[in-house]
Amino acid sequence: MKRGVMKVVFVAVLFLILKPLYAQEAKGLGPGWLSLDSSVGLIDKRVDDTKSALEKALRISISGFLDTSYTWSSNRPGFGSSDDISLRVFDQDHNEVVFNHFNLTLEKPEKDWGMGLKLVADFGRTAELLREATLWGSKLQVPGVNGGEPSAELREAFITFTLPIGKGLQVKGGKFVTLMGTEVIPAPGSPNPNISRSYLFGFAIPFTHTGVLFSYPVMDMLTLMAGPVTGWDNPHDNNRQPSFHGGFTFTPAELFSLTTSVMDGPEQKHHSGRNRFTFSNVATIKPMSALTLFLEYTYGHEDKVTASLRDGTWQGLAAIASYDWTERFNTAVRGEFFRDSDGVRTGGDLLGTHEDVRLGELTLTAAYKFTAKLLGRVEVRQDSANRRVFQEGNTGSDRHQTTFALQAIYTF
Repeated sequence: MKRGVMKVVFVAVLFLILKPLYAQEAKGLGPGWLSLDSSVGLIDKRVDDTKSALEKALRISISGFLDTSYTWSSNRPGFGSSDDISLRVFDQDHNEVVFNHFNLTLEKPEKDWGMGLKLVADFGRTAELLREATLWGSKLQVPGVNGGEPSAELREAFITFTLPIGKGLQVKGGKFVTLMGTEVIPAPGSPNPNISRSYLFGFAIPFTHTGVLFSYPVMDMLTLMAGPVTGWDNPHDNNRQPSFHGGFTFTPAELFSLTTSVMDGPEQKHHSGRNRFTFSNVATIKPMSALTLFLEYTYGHEDKVTASLRDGTWQGLAAIASYDWTERFNTAVRGEFFRDSDGVRTGGDLLGTHEDVRLGELTLTAAYKFTAKLLGRVEVRQDSANRRVFQEGNTGSDRHQTTFALQAIYTF
């Protein structure tokens, strides 16, 4: 059954890529060879009507999405009951159709109550992996290793309010996603340009923080953010000393934006003198309406973090180019280099196998909007490393890894 479904999807994707596509100015999306507006589009209308009725009754904004995917690795990893694709934090399930996400986002703007509210809940495979990375308790979590987590996770839960100081000092308190990095944990209507996540997203930066963040628009083009947080993916303070998280967003023109963010503080349990410092820079460049470029450099350092109590350092560069060929059809290419000099982020030092790990990847993704709410994507990715860090079969390993992925996302 699975193979039959995958063949149908694969043929459809090939048809999408090889057929000429066009778009015309019209209400909603323009016409397309694979448009499902006459069928699934009718469901879209009912979903919108139902959501509008609920929002009106509850007086709160409701959004979310469903996401399912299939990933295949040329290395065909397998060890006992595990067949995880090496060095993937989220898209790690080889040769399986996976229900990644049911996301539910509830928002209340500040103007209604004088205080804003946002709750984001995730259900599915992504929720399991987020829980593995989040230190809810005292157990050490290693993404993709611990397992056994429930398929539900509270991604964000925070309130906001604005103090009447100058142009308005906004205060955000609770659990929220990080300011760092190009990629994000997918949000309603805002998927990353590629299906798979970069090494920088998976290993160089945190996913979420718990604490308080202050934001102030110094001028129209510059906003400053800063505040204390409990730490790196940890709702608890594990050493009685908070960390600092902050940065700025500089947007001098519509075609260019720069976000620089830092996190600094102790992240090791009961060791308040061992700091982890991370510095992330993301430039977003839009030279034309159809083309968006993302450039990222991230650097990290932590004191006495290796098994031999040496310092650990990691850094990486990534670039993404996303181009809208039509209203429906988009392609995105990502290139990346990540160096984990002491093996502290990718697990080499913890496992006693490798110290200096250098990773590179090139990813090509094609996306098509079957309707305004239904997005289909296909991706090919090539990974490489300076060491044999990619599992091959049951017992082998390799310096290279090729993956192929399909994905469907329905946003409401």
